[in-house]
Amino acid sequence: MTCVLVLNTGSSSVKWTVLAADKTVLADGNEPWAAADSAARAEQLRATLEQAPAFDTAGHRIVHGGTLFREAVVIDRSVREALGALSDLDPEHMNASLAGIDAVSAAFPTVPQVAAFDTAFHSTLPEAAAGYGLPFEWTERWGLRRFGFHGLSVAYAVERTSELLAIPPSRLVVCHLGSGCSVTAVEAGRSIDTTMGFSPLEGLMMATRSGSIDPGVLIYLQQHCGVGLDELRETLTKRSGLRGVSGVSGDLREVLEAADGGSSRAQLAYERFVLSIRRALGAMAGVLGGVDAVVFTGGIGENSARVRRDATRALTFAGLELAEDADAPSDADRDIATPGSRIRVLVLRAREDLAILREVLHLCHASLTSRGTR
Repeated sequence: MTCVLVLNTGSSSVKWTVLAADKTVLADGNEPWAAADSAARAEQLRATLEQAPAFDTAGHRIVHGGTLFREAVVIDRSVREALGALSDLDPEHMNASLAGIDAVSAAFPTVPQVAAFDTAFHSTLPEAAAGYGLPFEWTERWGLRRFGFHGLSVAYAVERTSELLAIPPSRLVVCHLGSGCSVTAVEAGRSIDTTMGFSPLEGLMMATRSGSIDPGVLIYLQQHCGVGLDELRETLTKRSGLRGVSGVSGDLREVLEAADGGSSRAQLAYERFVLSIRRALGAMAGVLGGVDAVVFTGGIGENSARVRRDATRALTFAGLELAEDADAPSDADRDIATPGSRIRVLVLRAREDLAILREVLHLCHASLTSRGTR
């Protein structure tokens, strides 16, 4: 195997990369979905695959593995069927991923495909962190648990942090801040708590998602305000967060521009967003019993020095100090804490494609080893 296509079909866009086994990027692309219907998306994926150079294997980012998949797997007919059955857990992301798998199958029927799961990294969550305070029989009967997401990004951040720091941190907090946002506590390389739960709606306030809210609000909206299930789902996922509070946009850059221009709602949206990150940083520090390093990754985490500076004030009491040049723009992975800071602060480029490549290579190696021992 020499080349791997990594396909990341999200709810709003299609990202793809063709990588050599040595991690060299041979080609890549990123484009928004042109339409919402499945037929149009299938045609768009077909056109996308025609742009890609030749590849031997395809690896897919799959958001949800449920309780069935705790590690990456080679996709066969039974796996494809099982993934389809999981789509109810997160239809917006899962249906896009299934479209990607089917597009590769149609265009390249002999090319092996691998599913790498965002939830897999969080399979190490202890039961205390994985469950809700619901009746135990509900949990058992319907598989209600906190799955966690952004696991591929967090896994890469853990690996990259270990490369950059002389001593790998035993207590690491990873802030993946993009359109979706999460904060994860990592102890000795294992996820022990994270802000996202049963769905990607839980946790931080996000671009268009509400984040955690009192369940009583949802009950009240349905019982007394005439808000139906479909409207509730649409609002919580697409009309809330930065977009809903600011009334401007789910794009943080546009929200900040409006806030700096005098919009009080945009300023409030930013303050609520940062506060949700600060709460999570404090909570994860408490879960870990301290913090050795904090990572910022994802589009906002990598590019917004303002968010990083305002969010890390939550840990100044613990000795976190940002360097004077911490706000300087850079595309390089870097440590932005002062030499004397008790907590390292890293800004890392999100590379889920490399995490998926590693899973593909691992499975291919295991397959070859198995054949050699027969």
